[in-house]
Amino acid sequence: MNSLRNVAHFYATQFRLLRRWSGTDVVLVRRALATAAVAVAALLATIWIVPGITVRDVPSAVAAAILLAGVTTLARPLLIGLLSGFSVVLVGIGTIVVQILAFWLLSRLPSGIAIDGFASAVRGALVYSIADTVLASGLSVGDDNSFFGTLVRQLVVRHRGVERTNRPGIVFIQIDGLAHPVLVRQLEAGRMPTLARWIRSGAMTLDPWEPLLPTQTSASQAGILHGNNDGIPAFRWWEKDGQRLLVSNRPPDAREIMRRVSDGHGLLADGGVSVGNLLSGDAPRSFLTAATVDDPGRELRRSHVLDWFFISPYSYLRWVALSIGEVVKELFQAQRERFARVEPHGARAFPYPLARAATNVLLRHLATALVIEEMYRGAPSIYVDFVDYDEIAHHSGVERAEALGALGGLDKIIALIEKAAADAPRPYRFVVLSDHGQTPGAMFRQRHTKTLEAVIGELAGDESGVRAATSHVEHSGRMNALASEGMRVGGIVGGLSRAPFRRADAGKEGGDQLPTVVVAASGNLAQVSFPKRPGRFTKEAMDEAYPGLVDGLRRHPGIGLVMVRSQGDGTLVMGAGGVRYLDQGRVDGLDPIAPFGPHAAPGLARLDAMANCGDLVIVSQFDRESGEVAAFEEQIGSHGGLGGWQTRGFVIHPADWRVAEPIVGATALHAYLRAWLADAARSSSA
Repeated sequence: MNSLRNVAHFYATQFRLLRRWSGTDVVLVRRALATAAVAVAALLATIWIVPGITVRDVPSAVAAAILLAGVTTLARPLLIGLLSGFSVVLVGIGTIVVQILAFWLLSRLPSGIAIDGFASAVRGALVYSIADTVLASGLSVGDDNSFFGTLVRQLVVRHRGVERTNRPGIVFIQIDGLAHPVLVRQLEAGRMPTLARWIRSGAMTLDPWEPLLPTQTSASQAGILHGNNDGIPAFRWWEKDGQRLLVSNRPPDAREIMRRVSDGHGLLADGGVSVGNLLSGDAPRSFLTAATVDDPGRELRRSHVLDWFFISPYSYLRWVALSIGEVVKELFQAQRERFARVEPHGARAFPYPLARAATNVLLRHLATALVIEEMYRGAPSIYVDFVDYDEIAHHSGVERAEALGALGGLDKIIALIEKAAADAPRPYRFVVLSDHGQTPGAMFRQRHTKTLEAVIGELAGDESGVRAATSHVEHSGRMNALASEGMRVGGIVGGLSRAPFRRADAGKEGGDQLPTVVVAASGNLAQVSFPKRPGRFTKEAMDEAYPGLVDGLRRHPGIGLVMVRSQGDGTLVMGAGGVRYLDQGRVDGLDPIAPFGPHAAPGLARLDAMANCGDLVIVSQFDRESGEVAAFEEQIGSHGGLGGWQTRGFVIHPADWRVAEPIVGATALHAYLRAWLADAARSSSA
């Protein structure tokens, strides 16, 4: 009797979840009719393809198809419960075995189809399974509720033994690169209804926060997740000690950065999960995280979602179709931009369309699925980074239609995560934040016909000795993380997609011979190092070795400020109209830091104190009227330096978690997040 009750409860739960994720009863009925129609079409295709299967009469054949669909629908949840703990492949095999048995039984009954033997039943089951999967996927390829609803029904079965608790967990959702002003405009325009509903209800509060220089993900995430971002002067920089270029999203370099900033007690150390980040926050479980992607102790573990995403035919067909659609959309939008002569225009050639598909489809949906899976495992804290808006804004523009479309898609994803949380074994509270913003503007090269490295080479009189690290590398790191997970579970996506991004990552940064000058760009911030000069190369020595270099840079119309260390006067911040003596706090002429805001000087001083700070630190011009900068990278929406919205992040949090004073710096935000985690750990509902 207990067994019957358990089975009844099992199917009641499955039906309840199916109904909730389908929407209204009308949608559920429509879906059932579509499933029946697909089953009939798949059976007809099977009869046409397999010689040993024939139709006795059409009405009975239709009834047989509906019976097959019903048997598969009823059997699949049980197969997931029994076999998914071993492998999602076994679930697929089990489904085919059930269909083979169903075909064989149909051949023994006076049904509408005739099967001439067991071998034909096997062939028929295989063909039917493929046809049914392809047709069903085609009908629901763009239906996120169907896709994630299917996942939730699987996870409820798989993690039914997880102990339920009233103690809330926290899901931290990072929207990479989204500036506070852009978010406010989208909320007011009604393009992000989920977040608007949260804030309008009074349950959540929106607060700004300001990241300090450098305004980029590795520095912000080090501060947010580890409470320490010392020693990270840019997204990429030259280290004289090891005579190498560090790039934050290369797994070995990300691992080294985390080794330097981590004390083992990061934000996620107490059972948390990292998804899609550069650094892990010391989470014991992490996925798609650059610093741990090759670490067998962190990421080489079983995940139902990874298996399902890369091996399940339904999932595989869905993301392949959506990815192709995203590439086609990008090609069309880029062509439309060219015909309309939209300015400024970004670099949108290949491999960027593949990167857009990876971030806007693959990474977005895979990260969402992993977050939902970890909620059903009962993780106390989860931190996920959604990078699609940031990637698209770099190439298309901060407030162009393509970037704003990504924000609308992310709002829908947040709604799906909220819906999935309702059936998790613990309640979850949400914090939505950005790691920095982005500032629009035409590139330095577009404005001045030359790249920064070309200008430096001319002024230094040694163009051949300048090595540039100015190519856009963020998408290559994201693709490599995705490819690593894909190859780990045996998916073919890794081998097909990784090579072009590895080549893009190398760019002009390779070479065995030690260069004379390295120009490493991070948005409109450039770190210029002279590798053959030990220690900090002073202005006096630089003027002697390269007369006119510093003065030529400070007077260039595309450069807002140049920071260099003087042997006699300490650190100088120089602009075309004046000099600020950073250590002394005095200014001769016009203050070059003034246009960049009140926190620019402390940010520059902090950067100057880092051992790996460049010999020259250059920040591009900033037009306060237009709010634009000139990126040294191939970007028309940029971050990493100073000026405009790139220093304007945001955090949306439960209204009962107060912010007592303005949040300045990622480490200050870390302190708040840690306090909120502690509050969640102490609290439980009555």
